[in-house]
Amino acid sequence: MKKLFLILLPLFLAVGAVAQGTVFEEARTIYKRESTFGVQIHTTGWGLTYRYGFYTSGFTKNLIEVDFIGKKHPKEIKTFSSLFDNSNGYVYGKLNSVLMLRGGVGRNVVFISKQSVRGIDISYVYGLGISLLYAKPSYLEIIKIDEDGLISSEIEKYNPDEHTQGDIIGGASYFRGFFSGKFYPGLYAKAGLNFESSFLANKINALEVGAVLDIYPKRIPIMANDLNRFYFFNLYVSLTFGSKKTE
Repeated sequence: MKKLFLILLPLFLAVGAVAQGTVFEEARTIYKRESTFGVQIHTTGWGLTYRYGFYTSGFTKNLIEVDFIGKKHPKEIKTFSSLFDNSNGYVYGKLNSVLMLRGGVGRNVVFISKQSVRGIDISYVYGLGISLLYAKPSYLEIIKIDEDGLISSEIEKYNPDEHTQGDIIGGASYFRGFFSGKFYPGLYAKAGLNFESSFLANKINALEVGAVLDIYPKRIPIMANDLNRFYFFNLYVSLTFGSKKTE
């Protein structure tokens, strides 16, 4: 046992010295700012995200963030015309497609710090800001029959009081009427847990899970014959990549 101890002791000391050196070297590096970008999946859609961070200490940083979000109504069901084989799919009853742009400030606080550059930082993140929603009208290809009984089609903005499923051939291009929508300004609040890990001390690979609430002063008209909401609550998962800077 004594011989085994004498053999293993230098090995343990060497490993400890390497580990301590890694931690010490990481602690000596003072970062001032960072930037990350990534993709996001939430309970009703998808998104892109960007953050710029200012370090206030080794464990805290202030954030400026921007999210670009696409979302769907829970009642959206894509369907196809049974009369036209080559028709495009459409969502019956959908008044508007929704895009959201969030911009705000937040804070990231590390409460479990990595013990080496190969470890994991776990932090809580929160933020709030402005949520600007854009509602783009839905356009459909509609059957038209003239006085002589000739059948044709026209692209029209969906009107639930005029268009029935029997009138609809299919959906028009998503970009039809793209600039004829309406903006709805609102507010958002976000909170989550961030798990950051990278083999390089100045690089960022992070997974974040959390929840976000968007609130607007008016109900957003997404679906016809639906109460629709003036708020949206979503859970999200984001994967981000970036780098830290010392200047």
